[in-house]
Order: sequence, then C-alpha cells, then structure tokens
Amino acid sequence: MSSTFCRRAIKHAEANDIKIKLNQNYEKFFEINQLFRKKKGLNVISESIEFMKKYGTLFVTEFNGEILLGHLYLEDKNNIRLLSAGSKRLNVDKEKAKFISNANKLTVWNAIKYAKEKGIKEFDMGGYYTGEKKDIQKENINIFKKSFGGKLVTHYIYEKDYSKLFTLTKKIYGLKENIMRIRKNQ
Repeated sequence: MSSTFCRRAIKHAEANDIKIKLNQNYEKFFEINQLFRKKKGLNVISESIEFMKKYGTLFVTEFNGEILLGHLYLEDKNNIRLLSAGSKRLNVDKEKAKFISNANKLTVWNAIKYAKEKGIKEFDMGGYYTGEKKDIQKENINIFKKSFGGKLVTHYIYEKDYSKLFTLTKKIYGLKENIMRIRKNQ
C-alpha cells in the first residue's frame, strides 16, 4: 500500500467517528451513486435496489448520521469485485471532499479486510484503464487503485453469438459506428 497516498488517508479517516456498515442503506446508496455518476458524465447504474440486495455486498460509509458514500461488490467464495461506487465528494466544499476521499479509502480497506476474513482469494477493484488516448479521469482512478498495492491481472470476457441475425446486426452497427467516428474526425 502506498504510504503517502493511502495509509495516511486511512489513518486520518480512522481517527474520525466514521462508521462503515455492511448491507444497509441501499436506497440512499442508490441515490448517491446515481447523482455521482450523473455529475461524472457516466451512465447511471442499471442494477435495481432489489438486484443489489439479492446479489451484492454493499459497504456504506456514514459520518454523524449522514451517508457519505458506498461501494457495491459482487462476490462468490473465491472472488469479490467492485461493481459500482459513488460518493457525495463532488457536491461539497474542498475540505469535506478531502474528508470523503479519505473515508472512501477507508471503505476500500474495510472491504479488503472483509474479503480476507472470508477467505476470498481475489479482490478486484473493477477494471483498469489501458486505452491509448489520454484520459485524466480514468488515469486518476488507476492511481487510486494502484495506491492499494496488488497486481494487475488480465481477465478476458468472451461472447458467442448463436444467432446469425444478431451477429449480422452487430456487424452493421459496428460499421455504422466506425463511419460516424471517421466523419467526426474529418
């Protein structure tokens, strides 16, 4: 773990009366996460609260009775993977944003300890940007994830289309996207 970026932030957060709760306040997390994603220009999550309750492991972070942030993970006996996270960091002043940022690191640390206690072998923070184009926002997320240590692991996702019509439709859509991209760059 990075001592300058992460350990210090976690120690600052632990010194405050921050509470991290497991599998509570789904509705408040959903609301915070939707606002966070909208402000960041990301797609809103499509998982319903019922889906989260049934399949997810939710960590919410509270200070003085106020929910500040949350992380939703999917887990099985060997793996835990971050599905979505959001906070109030973008809607507050600079000082409170730093406080929430520290609480966010503490939340990840608690999720790591939770996974270790359960004997889960792989903790996955949910992707890593390796694109060729410079993207400061995604690169900052990479820095955040790297600060916890660990190693990058490549995972592959495979798809098999059993429908010829679906395959053809995907190819046509892909061609259309490429044409639009080329026109945009001209």
